Amino acid sequence: FLPVLVVIAAADMARMPTLRLLPNLEMPIMGFGVGTAWFRASGEKAEQLKNSVVAALDAGFRHLDDAEMYGNETPFGDGVHEWLARTGTDRRQLFITGKVYSCDEPGPAAVCRASLAASRLPYYDLYLVHSPFQRGGEPFRKSLLDIWREVETLVDDGLVKAVGVSNWRIEDLNAVMDSARIKPVCNQVEAHPHLQQPALVEWCTAHGIAVTAYSPLAPLRADCGPLVDGAVAEVAKKHGKTTGQVLLRWSMQTGRGVITTSSRAERMQEYLDSFSFQLDKADVDLISKAGSVKHMRMFWSECPQFAKL
Repeated sequence: FLPVLVVIAAADMARMPTLRLLPNLEMPIMGFGVGTAWFRASGEKAEQLKNSVVAALDAGFRHLDDAEMYGNETPFGDGVHEWLARTGTDRRQLFITGKVYSCDEPGPAAVCRASLAASRLPYYDLYLVHSPFQRGGEPFRKSLLDIWREVETLVDDGLVKAVGVSNWRIEDLNAVMDSARIKPVCNQVEAHPHLQQPALVEWCTAHGIAVTAYSPLAPLRADCGPLVDGAVAEVAKKHGKTTGQVLLRWSMQTGRGVITTSSRAERMQEYLDSFSFQLDKADVDLISKAGSVKHMRMFWSECPQFAKL
């Protein structure tokens, strides 16, 4: 079963294209993430996170992305529940992703239950193993297959609808694919023109695993002048769009969903307007070629496993 790009049917999903993860489960292709900017948010920052979640939902996002590692499940859940109560929207109209990092102790099952309780959510639509190893590259004490078997029980128990991974390489996926009772349906990885990983995208697609890009706008924040000021700016001018919109379209048109974020309502709307146009093949090729000149990884760069990926 291969992930298929479809147009979502529900009107309150803002008519955003989706990736079909399972025959009865579709993921909006663009998600709103609450990671880096609101890492371990508390006090005023937690209030800002809650308000940003509400603003994102008001703007039209219906896919939200959180994680145990972010340490902000409570204000994240507060924003979700405030918006649901105000709008009278059913929880089932949202697609919410969670992630587990503490795979050894307390382990995926306990972490998932704790995150759901903190967010006051009954289930996750998608639950990801955040990484195949610890942040410094050290392996977990548990094998990846043992971790995956525990993750599978979350589907059995109705706590999650689908399961997947994040930051996994082909060799990590191979460690579980043959023995998995429930296959991963998504691999969320850092991806942008300076970190394309075409072999990983091709492998995942061939095995029915959707690829979602986090940090798709990294070239706008890093020292990537030649790419942004050159190819991306050229394409943006051609279409009358922003460089951010062009980078989001590049990711989506090269086989990836995207996770993006902002605390500004006007920026959220800008990102959602990425569905108002398409790049042609020459645009995509120009950006891909310009981006491939430089290799850059913004996250997990301390892991030796990623030194050449």
